[in-house]
Amino acid sequence: MTLGSAGGILRGMERSRLFPALAAVDTVLAATGHHRLRRLTKPLLMPTLLQGKARSTQRALALGGVGDVALLGSGPKAFTAGLASFLAGHVAWMAALRPHATGALTRKGAAPYLLAWAGLNAYLWPRTGPDRLPVLVYSTALLGTALAAADTGDPAVTAGGALFLLSDGLLALEKFAHVHLPAHEGIVMASYTSGQALLARV
Repeated sequence: MTLGSAGGILRGMERSRLFPALAAVDTVLAATGHHRLRRLTKPLLMPTLLQGKARSTQRALALGGVGDVALLGSGPKAFTAGLASFLAGHVAWMAALRPHATGALTRKGAAPYLLAWAGLNAYLWPRTGPDRLPVLVYSTALLGTALAAADTGDPAVTAGGALFLLSDGLLALEKFAHVHLPAHEGIVMASYTSGQALLARV
């Protein structure tokens, strides 16, 4: 083993430990309402995770990173920018996952995802006002990522797609229906960061 290859392995190990630590810190900050400190942690999440990944995966993660930064802001413009970034990110995820499709997803396997998508949209439809169509389009792309992940047949990647669906579903319920669980934002971030990390295994 050369010094260069050994150094590359060590750097890879450092990166693999850095993201979980950073995600854990950001999750705790989110759960405890330390929003100012999250301006330091949240923008670093996806740039840390995307290191050493395939180019198609890096694109999806980078778009998620742009969305993360946008959602640190407040107001309609920040929400729209975040929604657009994550929408593009889901399109990128579907493109990244497609080459890994194995045909593992059956109608029976897809049914829970479709029911969750339909139930969430039915509940949110009278509550989203002028954001109805953007939310519907976005949730459809989110569903597409989850189904594409399940179609890889990889349990970890499948779990990543499901966690992403859970994270954004909880986020939508809080924003539009005022459903707020204890440590709600912490749960959202824990499921989101875990979902992205598991999807990035492709």
